Amino acid sequence: MIHRNRVVYSHLGARPRVIAPVLMGQMARPTISIGDALAVSAGGSGNLLALVEIRAGRDSGVFAQEQRRRDMLRWVAGLEYGGDIRRRLGVTLRMTANAASSIRDAVAETEATSLVLEWPTIRSPRRHGLSDLTRQLLPDGATDIVFVRSNAPGQPIAPRSILASIRGGPSARVVASTAAALADAHGSTLTMVHIRTESQHPDRTRREWESFEQIVEEMRRPSTRVRLHHHDNPAAGILEEAAGHDLVIIGSRLSPSNPNALVGRDLLRMVRQLDCPVVMVRPRIVSPHPANGHGA
Repeated sequence: MIHRNRVVYSHLGARPRVIAPVLMGQMARPTISIGDALAVSAGGSGNLLALVEIRAGRDSGVFAQEQRRRDMLRWVAGLEYGGDIRRRLGVTLRMTANAASSIRDAVAETEATSLVLEWPTIRSPRRHGLSDLTRQLLPDGATDIVFVRSNAPGQPIAPRSILASIRGGPSARVVASTAAALADAHGSTLTMVHIRTESQHPDRTRREWESFEQIVEEMRRPSTRVRLHHHDNPAAGILEEAAGHDLVIIGSRLSPSNPNALVGRDLLRMVRQLDCPVVMVRPRIVSPHPANGHGA
């Protein structure tokens, strides 16, 4: 029996353990705020993983490395923000010559269930490095990866209203549980929307709707608003539903033929048109039956 308002995570039986890696100079505050909110969940914990980069042929001296450590700690301290959410992320500082390897080590050591990363944009000051880091981490599949995209790099994400798009694919339950956790942390209103398109096979449409209904039932959240939106283009349907919401949550595309593709082109164009922050969830386990093509 699933108790009322209980959040169901993809790691069954596991308490949420969050890691939010940051590199100096990236737009970290929105990412950290999402990591904090997820770690606030009952029994949750997490770490802000501050990575101090060691470049080949530089910073080899003890003094130089200590200075970089102090600079990083001052930078992290400057990311503190006010608000109603109690800071739950501890700070772990690591020197690293390979950020992806250090993140993998931290995931294994803490048995992390969620990895919270900045979703690189054209405005990201370190977008090339972040994009490369994403490509290195995606094949691991060791954790759910929560990508955070915001047009306000200096502001934490504290939504009053959250929209979660659920289509019934492999990432649907992770999207729903992430949305519920963030709504609980912020006291936000939560709307779960299912975009129905008639351009696909009727059997797939039926399976997706049945999956959506089952997820809504499992969540046991009487206060959650549930919407069905008919649109031939799922991305356009999400964009229409997003009006008036402070945060949109979607699932990542899951394609064995192109595992590095996070979302399709239509969905990416839709995300770029949104003024509000976006959280995209890449589930830990890829479904062995990828017929649905899209995760949410």
